[in-house]
Amino acid sequence: MQTTVFKNGGSQAIRIPALYRFHGETVDVQWDERLGALLVREEPTHAMTSFFAWLDVQPEFSLPKTIPVTSDGRLDLVAFMDLEEELDEAAK
Repeated sequence: MQTTVFKNGGSQAIRIPALYRFHGETVDVQWDERLGALLVREEPTHAMTSFFAWLDVQPEFSLPKTIPVTSDGRLDLVAFMDLEEELDEAAK
């Protein structure tokens, strides 16, 4: 596919067809010696970005006011699971 090259201030720019439109405000540009080509890629997102996007769409939930812990300060999983069942029953 061919596209046009033009000047934008002191820089050179290319017109990118709508089919290849970038979603962000910036891109990563790198010359690849092996390919002999200029690579233009969307900047990678932080590893946690997709996690926070997933977290935003999760349903609301509530935690108990107190978290049961064992005498050595660890989560008492059995007591915690009992609390979860109590919360589920109270929500019904």
